[in-house]
Amino acid sequence: MTTRNASSASLLEKDLEIVGNISFQNNLYVHGKVNGNIAAPMDSRAALYIQGDSEVTGEIRAPLVIVSGKISGDVFASRRISLKSTAQINGNIHYLEIQMDEGAEINGVLVSMNSVSNAQ
Repeated sequence: MTTRNASSASLLEKDLEIVGNISFQNNLYVHGKVNGNIAAPMDSRAALYIQGDSEVTGEIRAPLVIVSGKISGDVFASRRISLKSTAQINGNIHYLEIQMDEGAEINGVLVSMNSVSNAQ
């Protein structure tokens, strides 16, 4: 039986294009193109890094999302989303905490999960 290092990371190189959904547990760095949903357990310590040279078309669900590239689809960050100056998002962002650098572009609605949980 093999055990995984809790801090392990996976890398999708920039010359890689994936068509289909991706599930991950720890850290995932995306440099290429993904046409599908990307998901990690929302109660985990997983982190998704969408690098500046990457494009994702699909829904994203992860506790921590750091975006420098392009996303077309809704994003759900159960802990935090960080939008770097080169980030371009066409979709709604659902977040607990958000950090956005000057120059980041969002074409969608920002939905605080704090206000959703407080309303119930």
